[in-house]
Amino acid sequence: MKKNFAWIVVFLVAYILQTSLLNLISFHNVSADLLLLLTVSYSLTHGFRRGAFVGFCSGLLQDVASGTFLGFNALSKMVIGFGFGFMLGRVYEKKFILPLLSSILATAVNYLISLLVILMLGYRVNMLHSLYNLLLIPLIYNLCFSYVVHRIVCWLKNKSFDD
Repeated sequence: MKKNFAWIVVFLVAYILQTSLLNLISFHNVSADLLLLLTVSYSLTHGFRRGAFVGFCSGLLQDVASGTFLGFNALSKMVIGFGFGFMLGRVYEKKFILPLLSSILATAVNYLISLLVILMLGYRVNMLHSLYNLLLIPLIYNLCFSYVVHRIVCWLKNKSFDD
């Protein structure tokens, strides 16, 4: 119970940081997606079922708070959590390169899912502008924060919550 509460607190703190503090250092109104990074690291260390659930919940939190299409981020993060969860036991979680490569792949998948949904809804997209603002800038930000987020997830996973 304490561990679940700790995970909820970590995700809420990440969301608060993402929407407040990281907006101060945003570029073109784009900053790091800490909830995406947490979803990826959590999925890598806990498996696909929990990863999909956490991805759905964190995406839904973003959807509700942002006022955009409900389910847009939930779908994207759930798919990412599910996919990365299949790598549980296949990767060594303490490798330095793992969070970096994972954040690159997750950011690209998040971009592709978002782009597909936008196109399926009938919106026109300027591909060059989209690649720059929705892929390149978030990719750089996510790379900067991915290792720290992954270390926090690994630390919390291995922490004992005994009384």
